[in-house]
Amino acid sequence: MGAAAASTTSTLATFDGALFDFNGTLSDDESVLRDLFIELADTECGVTITERQYQEDLAGRSDREIMALILALASGPARRVDEFLGLIDASYSARVARESLIRPATCELVRALHAAGLKLAVVTGASRPQVLPALERAGLLDLFGVVVTDEDVSEGKPHPEGFQRAAAALGLENPARIAVFEDSLPGLGAVAAAGMVAICVEGTHPREVLAQHARILVPALGPECLELELG
Repeated sequence: MGAAAASTTSTLATFDGALFDFNGTLSDDESVLRDLFIELADTECGVTITERQYQEDLAGRSDREIMALILALASGPARRVDEFLGLIDASYSARVARESLIRPATCELVRALHAAGLKLAVVTGASRPQVLPALERAGLLDLFGVVVTDEDVSEGKPHPEGFQRAAAALGLENPARIAVFEDSLPGLGAVAAAGMVAICVEGTHPREVLAQHARILVPALGPECLELELG
């Protein structure tokens, strides 16, 4: 009985594909984004946002959605989200240019998955000007067959559009054979809606909150994730 049960167990290394959220997951940058948006909200919009408010209400949403929510709190003449997206890109890119925020252990995992034959993609609510230079700096860009950013979708997370687009572009037909690394509640909602298998990276939300939305939690990304039992 034990041997039969073991033979049906699938590890990450045996899956068909792996999709990665970017901010707070592939890139260890959630605190950078938080500080960036809190400062921008204060200096450009006259809106005060606490760290707790950001983590509870904004973390995991696309840059466009975060900015729209900030502007909804601002007084004075109405301003357009597009006025601020360039500022966000420039501030983030300047930070990444000084130091890669993708950890060496995370790079090892991506390379190991690629070597194992899994098809890989990034699916994020961030913009291409943020994501592509960061992936290139870390030496990972060529390992991802697809990068889906905010510009590529009409609906952000928790809608599954981004994950579904990435799977289709990679030729992955069975969502139950696709693992997704996520760190936020909107992201986990999108994984569930897509019918894929979530691997949740701790840090953005309290562990007890994440555990209500994901069966598999890991403290960080690294090559040891290849042996995670996913089903």
